[in-house]
Amino acid sequence: MAETNAKIPVNLVTGFLGVGKTTALLKLLADKPADEYWAVVVNEFGEVGIDGATLSGDGGDAVQVAEVPGGCICCTTSPMLRVALGKIAKGGIERKRPDRLLIEPSGLGHPAGIVDLLRDPMVASAYELHAVVTLLDPRHLDDSRYTGNETWRDQIELADVLVLNKADLAEAVQIDRALKLGDALFPPKLAVVTAVKGAFDAALLDLALDASRWPDAPQPHQHGLAAQTSLAPRRKSRDVVAEPVSWPIRKTQSSLGSHSCGWIYPPDAMFHSAALAALFEQLSDPVALGLQGLSRAKGVFHTERDWYRFDWVDGMPGATVSAYRRDSRFEVIVDAATPPDWAALEAAIAVALIA
Repeated sequence: MAETNAKIPVNLVTGFLGVGKTTALLKLLADKPADEYWAVVVNEFGEVGIDGATLSGDGGDAVQVAEVPGGCICCTTSPMLRVALGKIAKGGIERKRPDRLLIEPSGLGHPAGIVDLLRDPMVASAYELHAVVTLLDPRHLDDSRYTGNETWRDQIELADVLVLNKADLAEAVQIDRALKLGDALFPPKLAVVTAVKGAFDAALLDLALDASRWPDAPQPHQHGLAAQTSLAPRRKSRDVVAEPVSWPIRKTQSSLGSHSCGWIYPPDAMFHSAALAALFEQLSDPVALGLQGLSRAKGVFHTERDWYRFDWVDGMPGATVSAYRRDSRFEVIVDAATPPDWAALEAAIAVALIA
């Protein structure tokens, strides 16, 4: 059972309707450590809760299920999830504080609001957000009803871990296309794995940002369950003290006349949206920031208005609202004989930071 003063690790298991979220939760609950007590929050769009009843029946005494039917808990203004989280943190009906909380939002919901709520200071005092897992059916990439749906796209963008479920039902070309999609996403995923009947390694629930793997190298694919044995241990010992991180994390790379640099900022760092827009406009002037030969710039930032993705390509800046929530990050690629003064560019980014 979780220590009273320890934060409860919480994972979102998201994905569109019918992708296999409840099946995945059942597998996780069946394989959880026998000495741990877990809680699950299930949100169904309909008024009659089926998933909650299924999980309650199969979870046994070591699982607490809180069901929120009839509406979406993803909106930050919705009190339903906040109330459920408060009860669970206090031990719920059984007066047992869980060792882990799994949240299954409605397949029709936009889970970014849940991430924002979990980072609210009051909620974050009891919970620690771990990896967001999104299930994707590779066959849906051939269906415009999914690819053209904004919520479907945002669920994929929000994911830390992308699970290509129902791989046994998809054709090889469909799986390959989904893997390539996972590789092409920015920011990169912590892992992209294939799964059958929702079965994926529970170690994925606790994957954390490894700065040494970004942005230099893509994440290796974990094909099936057998390939996942090299993942980090699922639970960290409470006696281990993590080394402090010096922000921002900066990673550089030079190869074949191209130079890249990327910065990562913590999720609670906030930027002025107007200052970022001005910075990306300034990228069109190669002399202003000493970026002669700039070929690409992109970033996702937590701003005072919302989370935004900024892009600069072919001399044109642009910005769109982003569902990504793990951190703020910025990356540039320059084609030149020598790398630019990265420290000067980092200082320019710092101007946009809200103290």
